[in-house]
Amino acid sequence: MRLRIFSKRDAGNRLLPAVVLAGSVVLYGALTMAARGRGSVLEDRRLERDRYGGDERQYELLVEGLSGERELPVTVRVGARAYSEEEAEEVFIRLMDGMEERIRGENASLMDIRTDLTLPKWFEEEGIRASWYSSDGELLDAAGKLGQQVTENQELTLSVALSDGIHKSTYEIPVRLVPGEQTGEEKLVADFRKELEDRNVQQEQSSGLVLPESFQEHSLRYRLNQRNGYEGILLLGVLAAVLLVAREQSGEKEREKKRERELLLDYADVVSKLMVLTGAGLTTRNAWERMVCDYDAALAGKKAAVRAVYEEMRLACTRMQNGVPEGEAYREFGRRCKVQCYLKLGSLLEQNRRAGTKNLRAMFETEMVDALEQRKNLARRLGEEAGTRLLMPLFLMLGIVMVMIMVPAMMSMG
Repeated sequence: MRLRIFSKRDAGNRLLPAVVLAGSVVLYGALTMAARGRGSVLEDRRLERDRYGGDERQYELLVEGLSGERELPVTVRVGARAYSEEEAEEVFIRLMDGMEERIRGENASLMDIRTDLTLPKWFEEEGIRASWYSSDGELLDAAGKLGQQVTENQELTLSVALSDGIHKSTYEIPVRLVPGEQTGEEKLVADFRKELEDRNVQQEQSSGLVLPESFQEHSLRYRLNQRNGYEGILLLGVLAAVLLVAREQSGEKEREKKRERELLLDYADVVSKLMVLTGAGLTTRNAWERMVCDYDAALAGKKAAVRAVYEEMRLACTRMQNGVPEGEAYREFGRRCKVQCYLKLGSLLEQNRRAGTKNLRAMFETEMVDALEQRKNLARRLGEEAGTRLLMPLFLMLGIVMVMIMVPAMMSMG
């Protein structure tokens, strides 16, 4: 019965894409047929244009009557709405009447310009484009930005060409640049700069510019304001610090990963020794202490390397000798290892200590089977990771071989 239900469900899943496709085809056909009969007839024969200065619109029409009763497709392009000459002139004049309010920005008027102007290039509501020109681009450019600072009133002419794409008119707007309010120090610097400009003109035939010894009864000394270029050292220091922190974090993660892998590899060995020693008649605690003593002896004789699991076992043994309850020491051992199998081992040792050692050997045998299976899976995973790391050198060697083959072939063809 269960097999029949699964088969029906599987068949339904296979039919679902076909049903969806058929439904979309039917819906498309229905909507297409409905669209043909709705809104397709132009009763007033009128195609709307875009606004003044807008874009060209394209209409796809079906024209009936050109060739019998057949409808022929025709593409019609309808340009944007355009002004007549009188309408364009009226719009230009209206724009110029309010132009001062549009362009003066933060200035009180165009006869008292101290800050940048706001020169629009497009008037969207009217559909008019504007091109700006200045009689002195060094003082005021075509974007309305002020150039060099003026020391006295300067009268300029700002020209604007207004166009709707067909008609065009050019207007001139008189403006006056006035010196900005300066502090005493700013005025002193401006006067000194003017003095240097005059000296530069006077000494342009010489090989260099001689700076004045004094200015306005002030004795002067000069020093080149050169950038020392040491900012790069600061940037490199910050970058190195960031890289070191990242390296430390990466190294910490790598050490944790290596420790976890080592603990997993040693788990089968720990369970095996516990099973053998407890099977020989030792209690769990005596077997634990015996394993720690054997590990210390191997370290002293340089017959073994430091292993994380035996270091944690030594710490648990020391805590038990200092009066910590045996069950708590096993439980803490599992938590410090931070690996699921050791958490399970610590819990099992604590439970068997309270319940007795009657089923201890059977428990260790079961755990030993799981540990060996876990170790095989880990070995398989490590092999796959090693194979993956070898892919990059293999691809590099493949690229070198392809270059060695293709370069001589291409040279012979050339």
